[in-house]
Amino acid sequence: MIKHLVFILTYPKIGPDMYLTHWLLFFKPLRIWFQRRKIPGISRTAEIRPYSTILGTNNVEIGERVIIPNGTILSSLPGDEESKIIIEDDVLFAPNVSIYSSTHNYNDKTMPIKNQGYNTALTRLKTGCWIGINSVIMPGITIGKNSVIGANSVVTRDVPDYTVFAGVPAKLIKHITD
Repeated sequence: MIKHLVFILTYPKIGPDMYLTHWLLFFKPLRIWFQRRKIPGISRTAEIRPYSTILGTNNVEIGERVIIPNGTILSSLPGDEESKIIIEDDVLFAPNVSIYSSTHNYNDKTMPIKNQGYNTALTRLKTGCWIGINSVIMPGITIGKNSVIGANSVVTRDVPDYTVFAGVPAKLIKHITD
C-alpha cells in the first residue's frame, strides 16, 4: 500500500487513472500544493483542473494565468529532454484539447509499432493563443502569439502569430488585424 502511494505521488503523471492525483485536484489548497510538487515548471497563477491528464510532468511548463480544463491531455515522453511542452502566459484552452510532444515511429513494417520507439520534439503555445474544443496539436508544432485554433482542428504545421487556423488538417482561415 505504501509503495503504491509513493508511486502515485512520484510518477510523472497526473490524471483520473492515478487515483490520488485526481482527487487532490478537487480541493484548491491541495491542488496548489500538489501541482507545484508534480510540475516543476508551473507558474503560481496556473491551475490544473480535475479530469485533465498530464503525462511527463517534468517536461511541461505552464505560464501565468493558464487554466488546464477538464478533458485536456498534455502528453510528453517522461525522461526525454527533447519531448517538451511549453505553454506561455495567458493561453486559453477549451475542454478536451490534446497536445503532444512525442509520437510513435512506424517506418518498419516488419516490427510492431509499439516496439519502434518515438519521435520527440518541442511543442510550444505562445502567449495569448486560444485553442478550441476537441483540438489536437501534434509534436513539434508552435502556435503563434494571439492565434486562434478552431474547434475540432488537427494542427500538423506551425501556426504564425495573429492568425486563425481551423480544419483537419488545420489551414489558415484569416489573419487577425487591428
